[in-house]
Amino acid sequence: MTLHNSKILITGGFGALGLNLIQYLQSTYTCEIHVVDNLSAGISNVNVPNVIFSYLDISNTEKINSFFENYKPHYIFHLAAHFANQNSVDHPISDVNTNIIGIINILETQKRNPELKKFIYASSSCVYGNALLMNENDSITPYDTPYAINKYAGELYCKYYSEIQKIPSVVIRIFNSFGPGEMPGSYRNVIPNFIKKALDNEPIFITGSGEETRDFTYVLDTVSLLVKLAESDYSKAEIFNGGTGNSITIKHLAETIIKYTGSNSEIVYTKPRNWDKVNHRKSDTSKSVSLLGYQPDYNFEKGIINTVAWIKQHLKPED
Repeated sequence: MTLHNSKILITGGFGALGLNLIQYLQSTYTCEIHVVDNLSAGISNVNVPNVIFSYLDISNTEKINSFFENYKPHYIFHLAAHFANQNSVDHPISDVNTNIIGIINILETQKRNPELKKFIYASSSCVYGNALLMNENDSITPYDTPYAINKYAGELYCKYYSEIQKIPSVVIRIFNSFGPGEMPGSYRNVIPNFIKKALDNEPIFITGSGEETRDFTYVLDTVSLLVKLAESDYSKAEIFNGGTGNSITIKHLAETIIKYTGSNSEIVYTKPRNWDKVNHRKSDTSKSVSLLGYQPDYNFEKGIINTVAWIKQHLKPED
């Protein structure tokens, strides 16, 4: 199975992960890329060369049905999401609309698409909650946030549509992906927000002791696994972890960002958010490594250097 000469749809394609995926696909394959996005990630320039763009909200059932009446992709990378945990706590209905209604809308249309070769669903490591091992075979019942609940529900819908409706699909649980393409802002990831604070020499607030750990994964490693999953023979909603298998403390993250921005920022510790009970998060990547040949290539510090450079280049003076 290959992505060469294929029609590829990327939902949420103008988010950071989608933009990096587009760049990789265009540099590696001859293919047609179509992006569906409601621009909620805040991108201002949607003029991405050689990409067809449709402004659509995946929660709009009527418009999604209309869109897919005449468009039959070979591959769908479903990256669109109501991002992320705090946003879902503040806006739980919006989270359901995007992360559950949205995926159902798309999967329903694919029952009428005989050309579909693979539906690749971007789930999240937050479905593991506070599990210690974070292996794909773990028995989990996530309930920490609406985001965790609904991303897990998306996995279950992939399983249903795969087994009952025979829609070929596969699931990646993404662990704290970061890198060029994501600007700082409300509800965005910790890394671009820390970088913005550091560049402004403002205090960097850590919610917790700073000894909490996360498996920070450079975006191009995530892209690599997405493509491997698309081209694999797996099609029954199998789940694969997309992390590095390494742990980085939040304190070390902040210190590394301060170092590579040349910042004078002070680190300030505050109370954890009431929903954030996960002290340590690290992926077991053995399944992705052994079955897909996945091998994370990007060193954490190199990833931070690249991300700092990209944000410095793209920040506007008023930001």
